[in-house]
Amino acid sequence: MRIVTVSSKNQITLPKRDLEDLKIKPSSKLIVEKHKGGLMLKPVIGSVIDELGGSLRPYVDPKKLGIPFKKVMDETMRIVAKELAEKH
Repeated sequence: MRIVTVSSKNQITLPKRDLEDLKIKPSSKLIVEKHKGGLMLKPVIGSVIDELGGSLRPYVDPKKLGIPFKKVMDETMRIVAKELAEKH
């Protein structure tokens, strides 16, 4: 267990030895989870999509499961563009 200080910018510096042990380098991604009244940090191994892929399943319309990611992004951009155009 180590104690770190939260800066005025809400940042923490993690101990070098721990980062080296977990092979965490600058620009690495970490998953932050609430855990038993605290926070748990876990390095992302692979892509963020691989790590979080199933976590959004409860929020996805079952009819849309299995649709390619590119198609979902294209549709999302179309909807957002339409909403923005309607505001102006």
